[in-house]
Amino acid sequence: MDQIAAMRSFRKVLELGSFSAAARQLGLSKAAVSKQVSELEAYLGATLIHRTTRRLHPTDAGQAYLESAAAVLDELEAADAAVRHLQSEPSGTLRISVPNAFGQVCISAMLAELGKRHAKLTVSVEATDRQVDLVEEGFDAALRIRRSLPDSTLIARRIREIPVHIVAAPSYLKARGTPQKPEDLTQHNCFIYTLSPRPFDWTFKTPNGQRNVKVRGSIHTNHGHLLLEPLRQGLGIAILPDFHISQDLEAGTLVPILTKYPADPVGLYVVYPPSRHSSPKIRALVDLATEWFAHDRGWQETELAAAPARRSAARARVAHGE
Repeated sequence: MDQIAAMRSFRKVLELGSFSAAARQLGLSKAAVSKQVSELEAYLGATLIHRTTRRLHPTDAGQAYLESAAAVLDELEAADAAVRHLQSEPSGTLRISVPNAFGQVCISAMLAELGKRHAKLTVSVEATDRQVDLVEEGFDAALRIRRSLPDSTLIARRIREIPVHIVAAPSYLKARGTPQKPEDLTQHNCFIYTLSPRPFDWTFKTPNGQRNVKVRGSIHTNHGHLLLEPLRQGLGIAILPDFHISQDLEAGTLVPILTKYPADPVGLYVVYPPSRHSSPKIRALVDLATEWFAHDRGWQETELAAAPARRSAARARVAHGE
């Protein structure tokens, strides 16, 4: 038995969820891949994969072996890359998935910089709030914004923490009053971001631990940017990450409230399959994203280019009490 080949087949079967898909990607027959995995199980004296009619799942022993095998295979791939001089300039097509609103607000300027640095690289970006299956759908990587990521075989690099703010327009607070504690929100119109894991439950940090408040409101949406104009017009309160509202906070069209009870921040991650670990394309993306979003400049530069006129008009509205 070629143990390294068997490890590659075992890993690929679990990554793709089927022997047929693994065989196609490895350039082998389905029978050959099945034989390699069976020989590996016999060699180890353990069942590594639960085989059902619907999907394949690792056993406990299989999950433990997969993690160790992946580390070994990644080290081998890195060694091969060094020998073959794959540390050269990234080229080819880099296909990435990004969250819809974050992609619109924050990615354009970073893509321009990526193009300037790597002229041989073609970047294909899909902006979607659907969580794509990177392996099945052929993506090289994804940017994801989460408080935490579910366990998976994907590699996840945390790029930065993104603050989250509870905000409203001065006109709303003048008309309805400013909430002084989280429970006060039950008497206010709280806009709902429906892709949140618990959209009607807002969680706050307090001296006595976390506090959950059930809220309700007149606008529900899966796209946070759609809440901005209703917020600016003084129609309600929302909880949004910093990249959505940094310019409004600067201009004063929106103001933070309940600052003594901060909401948990979210994290910006780059995730990619282990098989892409040594790819120059992925390294270029991770390096630039880490540099670009090291501070708020990453999303502010994208918005600031078109923002001066809007900020002047916003300040004028505030000055006139609108």
